[in-house]
Amino acid sequence: MRRLLLVNALIFAVLAAAVALAYYGFSYTSEVSRDRELQLMRDLAEEKVLNIESLVVKDDDAVFDAVHLDDLGKLPEAVKNASFMSVFVLDDQLHPVLDGYVSRRQGKEGGEFRTWFMAHVLPHLPLTSKLPPNERGHLHGVWDGKPYLFSFMRKTSGDRTYYVVIEDDLTHLVAWLFPQFFQFSEQSKRLYQVVDERGELVYGAPFSDKDDTVVEVPFSDTVNGWMLRAAEKDLGEMAVLRRKRIVDWLLIGGAVTVILAGLAFLAIAIRRERRSNELKSEFISNVSHELKTPLSIISMFGEMLAKGRTKSSEQANEYAEIIWRESLRLGRLIDNVLDFAKIERGMGVYEFAETDLGEVVERATELCERRVAAAEMTLDAELEPDLPPVSLDANAFTLAVLNLIDNAIKYAADGKKIELRLRRDGERLVLSVRDFGPGIDREEHARIFERFYRARAMRLRPIRGSGIGLALVQHIARAHRGDITVTSTPGQGATFELWLPIKRA
Repeated sequence: MRRLLLVNALIFAVLAAAVALAYYGFSYTSEVSRDRELQLMRDLAEEKVLNIESLVVKDDDAVFDAVHLDDLGKLPEAVKNASFMSVFVLDDQLHPVLDGYVSRRQGKEGGEFRTWFMAHVLPHLPLTSKLPPNERGHLHGVWDGKPYLFSFMRKTSGDRTYYVVIEDDLTHLVAWLFPQFFQFSEQSKRLYQVVDERGELVYGAPFSDKDDTVVEVPFSDTVNGWMLRAAEKDLGEMAVLRRKRIVDWLLIGGAVTVILAGLAFLAIAIRRERRSNELKSEFISNVSHELKTPLSIISMFGEMLAKGRTKSSEQANEYAEIIWRESLRLGRLIDNVLDFAKIERGMGVYEFAETDLGEVVERATELCERRVAAAEMTLDAELEPDLPPVSLDANAFTLAVLNLIDNAIKYAADGKKIELRLRRDGERLVLSVRDFGPGIDREEHARIFERFYRARAMRLRPIRGSGIGLALVQHIARAHRGDITVTSTPGQGATFELWLPIKRA
């Protein structure tokens, strides 16, 4: 019954794992779809950054193209439609060229800015460090706590070299270009924001920077250090998706573990079942032999008595005693098999009553006297007097004692002696049966109580046994809320101790 429950539980677990894997397959498809959505959002963000920077570079190129060293007087008119704050024209020594300064700042403010630029910004511009001609360079930085973007180019006119520096209009970038590309509406599926190199918000609505579904794309040709960040509009849904992904990983891990554990359990179960079948075959063979032996003896001596093949009444009594002894042996064997079969089916086989354990053990030893004498062994029994009564099944416990003594007779006959002790140990009654045979290896101490198992040393000797005697004794002991243990060293015999609890009034 227990094995059937385990198999059913295993089948259910494997089915659950298969369902989990199917669910994970569906979730994986959703995850792939989600990854594609993130990639699409990244591509869109990169396209927006590219378009914005293209417009800034286009305005810069228009200013660079409008600067002619021989006609600087027309410069203000030529660049009036471009978006910039200031334009500087410098000679090859980085000195201002006459009429080479145009600024959106008026009057005194424009003059002060030019002075400030020459003193604080110009030294940081890489104008003379092998700048290729007619190629735009840029520098974004913070001066006096305010961000600036400068674009510059080395140009030539005849044999003269000069430099053009543009102060780009960041206000135009933030106030005009960003709103055109990052429009927000109720129908919009995404949120955008631009942050500076310190992570401070430059444009857009704030949202969490801890969500792994946020896409970040840097500006590379203009405001270096600024970052465009894009995210789905419903960040709560993103958090739910992330938690779902964690659950999916836990689910697939659990499913794989269950399946692997199930396969391992099935492999172990198959191996044990095969071993059990082998043991059952051996058990049937051994039981058949043990049944056949006393039956043959009973048949032979019964036939001799029936045909009067006796020389005297004493011999007839001897034959009758042999028949009686073998019939008892046969009965015990049949009782073992029947009781074990009931235990295997889970049936209750015990009838408890207040009983004197000493009387039960004494009766069992009397039943074994002739078998002990026939084996040319001695049984030394010592029963402690005045033991308290305990609740037990007298017939079952008698069978347990007979099995322990029979076990010693069968496997320890060379020792010629069996010691049986019954004593009180605290709140327990302990029955010990000691033999002086070959002993049992330590690694087999637990296994000898398994059904059908026989010690290796015994399997190598011509001694037949069913392999259920000790298993039945253990079941009887535990059914009485007690247990049985063995203490043995190879070559020094073995001691079996069966203990029962004393029932308090």
